[in-house]
Amino acid sequence: MISPLTWLLHLSVSWGLAILIWVIQLVHYPAFLYIDSTRSKVFHQMHTGSIVLITMPLMLVELGISAWSCWEMHFDWWWLVPLISVLLIWYNTFLVQIPLHSKLAENWSKPLIKRLIQNNWWRTVLWTFKAIWLSGLFYSTMS
Repeated sequence: MISPLTWLLHLSVSWGLAILIWVIQLVHYPAFLYIDSTRSKVFHQMHTGSIVLITMPLMLVELGISAWSCWEMHFDWWWLVPLISVLLIWYNTFLVQIPLHSKLAENWSKPLIKRLIQNNWWRTVLWTFKAIWLSGLFYSTMS
């Protein structure tokens, strides 16, 4: 059984990251297209340096709480789905998005920015799906 505090933390972090990724996807990343290439290095350093302060702690908590909840529920498939979603998000973050950011730091270009935006849809969909899935689990356990 998942404790009320675990539920609260799990839902809060999931919805927080889902909302954050939508802001990044629809507002922040598209704004990259309007940054002058002469200022891109400074802008990109500010972006990566500051966004990691928000996302990394939340992503670590999300990974931990997803793994804990899955273990606590004896790896029931209903709880494997959120954990697998988190693992796919980490895969996309570290093997796709971060390498694209590294390329952007070296060569600011609209095609690279467009790839960053396009590839980020995977994380946007996964985080949204995970938050909705957990909300459904919460509702079903409270009914």
